[in-house]
Amino acid sequence: MKKVLIILLVTVLSGCTSFTYSPKEKGSAITIAMTTDIHYIDPSLKDGKTFEESLDKGSDGKLSIYIEELTDAFIEEMIKIRPDIVIINGDLTYNGEKLSHKTLAAKLKELKDNGIQPLVIPGNHDLRNIMAYDYRDDNIYYSDWIDVDTFKEIYADCGYSEARSYDESSLSYLFEAGEDLWLFMLDSNTYEKNTSFAPSSVGEIKESTMAWMEEELKDKEPDTDVIVFMHHPVYDIGGAQDYVLTNDDEFLSFLDDHDIKLSISGHIHAQNYMTKDIKTISHTDFGLSSLSIYDHQYTLMNYKDHKADLTAYDLDLEGYNDDPFFDDFDLNARAYFKIYSTNRLIGRYEGDDIDKEVSDALFDLKGEFNIALFSGEGYRLADLLYDHPLYSQIEKYQDTYANSFFQDVKTFDCDATHLSIVLK
Repeated sequence: MKKVLIILLVTVLSGCTSFTYSPKEKGSAITIAMTTDIHYIDPSLKDGKTFEESLDKGSDGKLSIYIEELTDAFIEEMIKIRPDIVIINGDLTYNGEKLSHKTLAAKLKELKDNGIQPLVIPGNHDLRNIMAYDYRDDNIYYSDWIDVDTFKEIYADCGYSEARSYDESSLSYLFEAGEDLWLFMLDSNTYEKNTSFAPSSVGEIKESTMAWMEEELKDKEPDTDVIVFMHHPVYDIGGAQDYVLTNDDEFLSFLDDHDIKLSISGHIHAQNYMTKDIKTISHTDFGLSSLSIYDHQYTLMNYKDHKADLTAYDLDLEGYNDDPFFDDFDLNARAYFKIYSTNRLIGRYEGDDIDKEVSDALFDLKGEFNIALFSGEGYRLADLLYDHPLYSQIEKYQDTYANSFFQDVKTFDCDATHLSIVLK
């Protein structure tokens, strides 16, 4: 378990509703706090048994029953540690409910009021989502969802009102964090492919978006660094090619042409990174873990002198309120995640040709794997697998029941809780 960031008490600015971010002078240190995939849902929309029943059937481990506490704790911690910028890298809401967007934007305004600039981009769950439900009264109703224009309006104070430039063909924008640091906040979603059953999870960077970026980069000074933020990864850092940009080769070529060495992504909920040589540069795609997933962390990027240092920190939620769950939050949250991140797998490790002891071991091991890889500690997977007491029996099923374990060991093989990248 990573150490919780020691928070220094500072005097919090109050009443700063007119705060406008000014790019930091060249050579200045810039601190950016980053998280993703909060999947926030307004409390009034989940005030019923059907919400928890939906988690029992389809949860992927998100601690959605306490998303209000997680979100509030994150906002409070940001106000205490006071980064210059706070970024949420898509999937802001549970399923794009208009009310959830408006409530979250109001929470983010607290950052703005305290002299911290919030920046957001949408994820595949956030717009034109037919699954925007209202779970109150032990029933399920349709809830209002939002379109592109409404997203810009709701999150005007979260990047859109102070952007250096906008892409007219998407919700992408360019934010000038410093005179020597530009942030391209890119909309990689394909809302036009949403269906009457579910939102599209396919990602791409439009040709028109790249054309807009091309024009903006003509005005960039040679010593200015560029970092790209987008919801979908450009590499298969999650062991699921379907989550990667469909035009990854084209976009990587664009990044190479413009000497852009770092992109920050979300979508897969797990923290991981991958560095590959393209044509003339090495590019790193760093995937952030979901705030709603154990162990409920965010990542701080400290930028100075063409170098970005990234470190993950856990939210401290022990005793956060009177709910007994928070009396021993870490233990309870870990147990919750281990159960709910694997409940979709019930029956997958069972069969006529596999011993029940081994199938039970696989189920438990998958929970331990998830705890490690989602928090960025993928380097632990090899030991969890190869040192397992039943490894000799598990190995027999590496092409069937245990296949995912051997694939995960290859995909999540690094320590993604710390990373330093030289951008020039």
